[in-house]
Amino acid sequence: MVKLRGADIIIEVLAEAGVEYMVGVPGHTVIDILDSLRTRQEKMKAIVVRNEESSGYIADAYFRISGKPMAVLAHNSVGAANTLTGVMNAMLDSSAMIVITGDAWTQNQGRGAFQELSTSRDAGTPDIFRGSVKRSWQVNKAEKLPEVLLKAYKEAVSGRPGPVHIDVTQEALAEWVEVDVLRSHKDFVPNSRVRGDAQATREALGMLRESSRPVILAGGGVTRGKAGAQLVRLAEMLNVPVTTTSMGKGTIPDDHPLHLGVQGWVGTVPANGALRDADVILAFGCRFSETDTAGWTDGAVFSIPPTRLIQVDIDPVEIARYYPVAIGIVGHAGAVLEDMIALAEETDSSTMPNRDDWFNKIEKDRVAWAEDLKNAFDPAAVPIEPGRLTQELRKALPRDGIMMTDVGNSQKWIIQQFPIYAESSFITSLGGASMGFGPGGALGAKLAAPERKVAIITGDGSMSMSLHILPDLVEAGLPIVYIVANDSAWASVNGPQQRRFGAEGGFFTLFKKPDGRPYYLDFSEVAKACGMEAEHVSNPEDLEAAFDRAFACDGPYLIDVTIRRDTYVPMTAMGAYPLPPTGQ
Repeated sequence: MVKLRGADIIIEVLAEAGVEYMVGVPGHTVIDILDSLRTRQEKMKAIVVRNEESSGYIADAYFRISGKPMAVLAHNSVGAANTLTGVMNAMLDSSAMIVITGDAWTQNQGRGAFQELSTSRDAGTPDIFRGSVKRSWQVNKAEKLPEVLLKAYKEAVSGRPGPVHIDVTQEALAEWVEVDVLRSHKDFVPNSRVRGDAQATREALGMLRESSRPVILAGGGVTRGKAGAQLVRLAEMLNVPVTTTSMGKGTIPDDHPLHLGVQGWVGTVPANGALRDADVILAFGCRFSETDTAGWTDGAVFSIPPTRLIQVDIDPVEIARYYPVAIGIVGHAGAVLEDMIALAEETDSSTMPNRDDWFNKIEKDRVAWAEDLKNAFDPAAVPIEPGRLTQELRKALPRDGIMMTDVGNSQKWIIQQFPIYAESSFITSLGGASMGFGPGGALGAKLAAPERKVAIITGDGSMSMSLHILPDLVEAGLPIVYIVANDSAWASVNGPQQRRFGAEGGFFTLFKKPDGRPYYLDFSEVAKACGMEAEHVSNPEDLEAAFDRAFACDGPYLIDVTIRRDTYVPMTAMGAYPLPPTGQ
């Protein structure tokens, strides 16, 4: 038996499970946790941020690279509410974290305890997270914490990953209790992956092998499963072209001869064309979301049916959620890929149909797409074209560097035209697509991979939401390159407005001074005021030198880039969100 405070139990159990960081903002309901963390810094590192929202973004990106959850710490009610956006974004993007909030002392609940949320019930902080976490617990006894913490860890990392939440009252954190020797999380967390039904897996492989026009589609499930090597191996064995969703980008190198590029809303012509014309699609870990399908518009990306769909997903709810399946397999992407590889090794490949016509068609699309890209933007334009910025950034970032995006127009250019060559080298958000995800998330990515270069591109709108991350970056002192694509607008909304309502239809989306002149916020000056190295670039010929300085810096570096607003990434599949007709 060992005697510990409730707060000590939290740190001890999570540290044993491999949780290396706790990130958050202090508050009076969690000061016992802070004290326990102070005396156990060799077991868990503390990251204090200026805004709770950043905590979720940092933990989210950290998990995507490391595969390990962070602990996120927040004060009750308003502190928890400010954390919610980052947590919800992780839930929608299937990323794990363990959120811990403090709550009012039980004897004071319902009396008007300071900052207690008690409108519909006493100690209502867990209600804030309803629908945004896989599971939530409320604990008011220290003796319950070991069991709940292990359940929470298991829930977060098992199956489809996601955030979990534990709300702990002040007295449970302060209470000293005798507990048995703390059990290892390994005794409670499954150490095997869900394998698909053997017969369904065999039939799926047979269908793919017999196909004349097959395509493999890799989604975020392949990314989460770290199954890129298995994906490439199967594609090479069967000589099947591969495309990825935006969330699956990086699972196969962009320069691999079988890779067609990203599909969907801003997909490449070869990728979307192959998916439209395929007779069989084998999809791994793909949700077939609005951005994957161009708004479920028949013939924009998919024609299912007549295309036959084989869908593999860890979450049975996702299978045949919209498109009918020829075969549905519930299983971990990596495990099912391994089983298919083993089956393929046992069978004679000489019986596969001739696919020369299929690859000739794909090659014609490749040539046409390469020609389209030459005319996608003016590389000498001032203000700088986003396409030119994308090209220069690719030259500067090492092949194994981690590229992050935020949300908006700059995200689209990176998804479509920024080659990724290594697994776990690309992070974006499309489930939640929360603006501000990137600036906070970049810190999490760097903590997960300190030996690799990390770059984040964000728009001026998202960066305006995230100015509170700048002092956090200075305090962390980590070399991360921030690029702000600055066009003084919510341009990703302004563009659709103009396409729908005409050239004068832009409203509520342009940043202006009272006299109507554009308001340009130079983020390089803001960064300098916070203690960061930074510069402003307005000429495309200055980008290369600016990137050289940024990536050579031993601390965080921000480049504010004036970009052209009225240019748009080539939309090959009718855009992400078709809108209803406006006519009467």
